[in-house]
Amino acid sequence: MLRNYIKIMLRNIINHKVYSLINIFGLALGLTCCLLIFLWVQDELSYDKFHTYSANLVRVEQDQVYSSRKYHVNVTPWPCVPAWADEIPEVEGATRYGWCGGGAFRNGEISFIENNVQAVDPDFFTIFDYRLIKGDRYTVMNDPYSVVIDEETALKYFGEENPIGQVLLVDNEHSLKVTGVLETAPQNSTIHPVILVTIEFSKVLGRYNDGWGNNSIISCLLLRDDADLTEVDRKLTEVVSNNRDEESATQYMAAPLTRVHLHSYFGFSNSGQAIVYVYIFSLIAGFVLLIACINFMNLATARSATRAREIGIRKIVGARRENLIYQFIGESILLSFLAVLVSLVFVLLLLPVFNIISGKLIEGSDLLQVDFLLGLVIITLITGIIAGSYPALFLSAFKPVKVLKGNLSHGRSQILRKVSVIIQFTLSIGLTIGTMVIYQQLNFMRSKDLGFEHEQVLSIGMRGDIKNSYAAFKQELLQIPEIIAVSASSHRPTNIGSNSSGADWDGKDPDYSLIVGMSSVDFDYVETMEIQMVAGRAFTPEFPSDVANDSVGAFMINEEFAKIINKDPIVNENLQFLGIEGPIVGVMRDFHFRPVRNEIEPLAVAIHPGRFNNMLVRLEQGDVSRSLDAIQNVWNRMLPNYPFEYRFLSEDFEMMYRVENNMGQLVKYFTVLAIIIACLGLFGLSSFSTEQRMKEIGIRKVLGASSSNLVLLLTSQFTKWVLISCVIAFPAAYFVLQRYLQNYAYRINLDVSIFLMAGTLALLVALITVSFQSIKAALANPVNSLKYE
Repeated sequence: MLRNYIKIMLRNIINHKVYSLINIFGLALGLTCCLLIFLWVQDELSYDKFHTYSANLVRVEQDQVYSSRKYHVNVTPWPCVPAWADEIPEVEGATRYGWCGGGAFRNGEISFIENNVQAVDPDFFTIFDYRLIKGDRYTVMNDPYSVVIDEETALKYFGEENPIGQVLLVDNEHSLKVTGVLETAPQNSTIHPVILVTIEFSKVLGRYNDGWGNNSIISCLLLRDDADLTEVDRKLTEVVSNNRDEESATQYMAAPLTRVHLHSYFGFSNSGQAIVYVYIFSLIAGFVLLIACINFMNLATARSATRAREIGIRKIVGARRENLIYQFIGESILLSFLAVLVSLVFVLLLLPVFNIISGKLIEGSDLLQVDFLLGLVIITLITGIIAGSYPALFLSAFKPVKVLKGNLSHGRSQILRKVSVIIQFTLSIGLTIGTMVIYQQLNFMRSKDLGFEHEQVLSIGMRGDIKNSYAAFKQELLQIPEIIAVSASSHRPTNIGSNSSGADWDGKDPDYSLIVGMSSVDFDYVETMEIQMVAGRAFTPEFPSDVANDSVGAFMINEEFAKIINKDPIVNENLQFLGIEGPIVGVMRDFHFRPVRNEIEPLAVAIHPGRFNNMLVRLEQGDVSRSLDAIQNVWNRMLPNYPFEYRFLSEDFEMMYRVENNMGQLVKYFTVLAIIIACLGLFGLSSFSTEQRMKEIGIRKVLGASSSNLVLLLTSQFTKWVLISCVIAFPAAYFVLQRYLQNYAYRINLDVSIFLMAGTLALLVALITVSFQSIKAALANPVNSLKYE
């Protein structure tokens, strides 16, 4: 029986090559899109699942409360982990992962500035499965002066030599012995260890903070199998409350590590979670596959007359309806299988380009994973069943007497085709509108005034002795004609992530609490970054009291903070913040010190020379390479023991929008693919429809109808369907995209022009697709269609 079905299917493919090619190619394109998205979603959902104890691993997060508003934070105080491990029975293992500020690492003449240096506890390698190429995972972190490096770092400093037992000099002061070499962490890992030192060494570097109110490290716990997360959350909060001097409404919670990548968020709003993109692309995959399935159903029902006699004869010789349903669904599944084979070829060919666009490292071997193969089988069966369900039910219902007499009604199939084409173009128009909105939002963020000028600004890391030489180095740089200004800060202005509570001023409501961003900056900061002052003045050497000394200093704040303080005039108003008390000497124009998707928060800056981590150098427009050579010459003369390493702030700016840019590119290509698939189906349908009306067209031409009238007649019905699709797609897209844009604090308005452009584009594409067959039919000689056969 199966052999007979396959033979009939192959015969139908050979006898109707054009329609079969459209069917298989359309399904293959839809499946290609679906499989690529499936690979992407599979990768997104696989984060941190490679750890043996992944189901029991959690990251501790917290909700701080400021005037009844929750501020979500993904880091904790340094002393928490040892206390949680000692006092909570459900905790079987615990480790901290805290940034150590980086430093200048040296092996002989080989030296680099390393920024990805993290301090961890000895349990790090017992609860995580990061593979050690060399070293014993149970002892590598036992010595306070040990260091574990990844394979790339080992190659950089030691070449082909065995690094175990070798010594790395840090900041020309501290010696660390290499005790282990890490295999590069998988891409689907939330944590990417590169250089690991001990918590004890972080104390030597002065990075450790024993305060229970300072949140700056990632805390991970390994819980027992029977741990109740609700109870664990209560105990986490209780332990911290028992160790803090003051009362706090902060609540701590255990977030499963496998959910961190997709569900993590920061700040007052829980928007911006990566899971949104998983939903979006899963929806796109479903839409595109549905469009491809609709094509199949349309062409199958449109060609019903060509198989009517076959069905009638089968029924007369004893075939039951369920036999015919099984036959047509079986043919559909076999056709779907052929389309899957073609789509796999497309996936392999497109995978390198897809990886570049999406930022993934998916390999061809990933197609052999059990999850993917199982998903492939399921997708093939679902596609075959969905695509063949209506044709099977429709064709198997033909009455043999009516069929063999040639009395076959197409009413229901025509209604289905109209509805399905409307569904296709509704989905295509919706995807087109979504693509336009995503691109406009991305362009809006990229072109939005940041409040400072990031072009032509270098950021140079300041580590070790470099800080001590900063003042003299700055003066030397200012002698270079191509350098406009030089300053320094604790954070790069594109990412000021530190903040604190406790800001106080005269007249402040004692019940009002807020969180304020903070950064240490040098003189000439606003000049270097070209930040406008809206009140008062900038820090200047003419006022030595601007520099924070013990508990006295001065502040510059942003407009947002000034609005909250609400004093007129605000200049010289006394402010207490970060253990400093002093006047507000100036108000800076609001600038985006975090990604533009986030709302601008209050910010205060002060001068703490010992906290500078980045030197900022503004260059003149022109020959950048000559300016860099001049800076490097001064560097080599004054700081010969440190490598000259820098980055442009514009690189940070690009990184801000990398996710949106990648997602925008993917949505664009998948939307184009959806439109192509819809057009393929429309082309096949219009071709078949025109073929069925050839005699009508011939008669109309004989009676005097012009070619233009005939083209208009043949295209009008498809135009009407697209217009109905617009009426359905516009409000649905508006509702969905309004919710999507809520993820951004600063966003575009959904202008009516976006919807009109998408509708016009769909109409033009449909007309172009249909017009080819319509013009061909209108220009044909009526004699050929009217002659007796």
